[in-house]
Amino acid sequence: MNQQDSECATVNSVPVIYFDEQQSLLETHTTQMGELPSATYMNRQGYTSVISQPMPVTYIGKQQFLPEAYTTQMSQAGVTENRGCLYRVPHRLREVNEKAYEPNVVSIGPYHYRKQHLMAMQVIKESFFWKIAAENNLNIVELKMTMRSLEPRIRKCYEEAPIHLHSDELLEMMLFDSCFIVQLIEGIYPVEDIFQVGRIQTDIRHDLLLLENQLPFFVLFELYRMMVPNAGEDVHHLARSALSFFKISHFPSPKTDIMHLLDLVHSCQHPSHLGIKKHEEFKAKEAAAAAAVVQASTAVVVAAAKPNSQRSWKFIRSATELEGAGISFFGDHIEKMKDQNQGIEVMFDIMFTKDTKVLKIPTLQVNDWTESLFRNYMAYEQFFPRGKPTYFVDYVVFMDNLINTGKDVQLLCKSEVIDNWLGDDEAVAL
Repeated sequence: MNQQDSECATVNSVPVIYFDEQQSLLETHTTQMGELPSATYMNRQGYTSVISQPMPVTYIGKQQFLPEAYTTQMSQAGVTENRGCLYRVPHRLREVNEKAYEPNVVSIGPYHYRKQHLMAMQVIKESFFWKIAAENNLNIVELKMTMRSLEPRIRKCYEEAPIHLHSDELLEMMLFDSCFIVQLIEGIYPVEDIFQVGRIQTDIRHDLLLLENQLPFFVLFELYRMMVPNAGEDVHHLARSALSFFKISHFPSPKTDIMHLLDLVHSCQHPSHLGIKKHEEFKAKEAAAAAAVVQASTAVVVAAAKPNSQRSWKFIRSATELEGAGISFFGDHIEKMKDQNQGIEVMFDIMFTKDTKVLKIPTLQVNDWTESLFRNYMAYEQFFPRGKPTYFVDYVVFMDNLINTGKDVQLLCKSEVIDNWLGDDEAVAL
């Protein structure tokens, strides 16, 4: 390890400064993030209830989570039929921004089925299915029988929020929706002109990543096997096609089980292997690096000592305050970083360099769909078992502490940490 590397560390422990009510220094104590209770993780936008476990700020040691092995053929191929894997957004999250969880053009699955504003695309999906079936001599009876054989497994996936459609309607919906998705991501048959319009494709990509707009991946895989000649048992070809449709270059390990499209895409948005490796290498130096941040910014976390000994917590100062304390920001463009990391997504590879006091953060493009997609990733993470990393929750809390006002956004845009496509700095701050 060279000298420069040895001076780099991730900010993963928190120097806590205790003050009395007159703001006189009582003591300083370095606390590992994992020691803080979940109640301390609050932000300004209503996410108080979001965080269910402690928040490592930057590189987070990757923990492998695989459901129990299944004996079915598709489980062996990498498709999960986990019970209760298709969820409704918790009310406490939905009430903050309900529109963030609503599909705009297409419903997938039962939760938004036949909503009025989505009926135009519903009609297109159904006509699309019959056209494909007729032009390619698909065996409709066999397709329906396959879907019927999957019904018990499908209903198990919705156990957290049971569906009340009768059998025929449920299976017909699954058939239309899965055919629509497989055709989109595989491009097996000629696509209608409507899907060639750029904005429609963008809207559909967005809708297919909403928590409440998912199908079990084993349903997609079964239909894919029937639609694609010589498809075989390799689910990962379908997964790669799906990631290509979502413009994601990194594909996870072939052993990774897939529950649905959101699960697949989420699994590709983890810290790079290089970032995780450096996190392990520099773990012993994290406290020193965090102490450097606190020395430069006066305080990272402040706990006011009260008569009942309860302590209230704050986090990292805003970007403008940190700049005033001598810390610089540097935005790493993800495309360049992907070249250096063999195409692996590196969105969460955040690093603080002690000597230069530079906080390096991969560039985040903020557009019309950023908030909605982040909220759905975060909502999905609420259902993770204890111990499985919640990367999006951690990242959003980290960025939320950096951004308080439009001035913070201006600074981060100037530093190329944020690529603002919204045009309004205050909108990003909100």
